[in-house]
Amino acid sequence: MLQHLDWTMVAWTAAVFVSGYFLGSRRARTSDHASNFDATTISPVARSRIDQALAKDAKIEAIRILRADTGLGLKDAKQVIDRWDASGKPGGA
Repeated sequence: MLQHLDWTMVAWTAAVFVSGYFLGSRRARTSDHASNFDATTISPVARSRIDQALAKDAKIEAIRILRADTGLGLKDAKQVIDRWDASGKPGGA
């Protein structure tokens, strides 16, 4: 049976599958979790540490704390911290 297998069709099928997989995973990653972020998920200890970091103008440290506490991605955590810093409220609410 393998002697009559059309390898060109197999290669095209694999190429379409792989390209679809990568395009689909990229689309899933571009969803904006930062705009839907619920600030109540941040623990009180992390809130305090983030406020202290922002008071010292240490945004990178604030992002690290938020990511460790909530599991947000880097881009989303940065957006949340930027809004937090601008508004003075957790999550920019």
